[in-house]
Amino acid sequence: MSDFTHIIFDLDGTLIDSKPGLLNALRYVLRQMGLNHRPEEIIDRLIGPPIQQGMKEVLGFNENQIEVSSRLFRDYYGERGLFEAAVYPGLHILLEELIAQGKKVYVATSKNSVFIPTILRHFELDKYFDDFEASSGKDLQTKAELITKLMDRNRLFPSKDIVMIGDTKFDIVGGKANEISTIAVGYGYGQAGEMEELEPDYFAEDVDDLTEILLG
Repeated sequence: MSDFTHIIFDLDGTLIDSKPGLLNALRYVLRQMGLNHRPEEIIDRLIGPPIQQGMKEVLGFNENQIEVSSRLFRDYYGERGLFEAAVYPGLHILLEELIAQGKKVYVATSKNSVFIPTILRHFELDKYFDDFEASSGKDLQTKAELITKLMDRNRLFPSKDIVMIGDTKFDIVGGKANEISTIAVGYGYGQAGEMEELEPDYFAEDVDDLTEILLG
């Protein structure tokens, strides 16, 4: 058990299993653009970084294709996809206990900021979080930059008493860049080996492991 005072959660793959909605949004994009990629084979690589970055690096899209695909993705996701998800079992209980212990809890996600209030409210998570930071949807921002903005706004200084929890390498790199503790979770969409190579301070295979690390 580590006595963290401020806890920052990633969203997709850490708090909620959002893959069904994201996969359906990707299917919609590919169908509308007349492309025959197999969405099931690439969706995991699109979860984590900003969607524009994924469209470029994973699908090899040019600037025009990135603009069109990102708009189509947001159109589907904003109307239907964001509701096609579920909170990972055990996380509501964990969050309740963290709040009961007086911890400050936050979200840092590369998802577009316009979706976050609706998602947190719909899945009854909004009552737990003191603040969140998300992508503006315009300029590409790294997870490290999002964490920095969140910390600056809340007057948090680099400390091992602050921890970033996430399921991809972007979360671990972002936490380390801000000189805070890191917990990699193995139940999301990242590759365990890739995250372990980055040497997070802790690795939680499932929500029970995460609960043990945070609460003992």
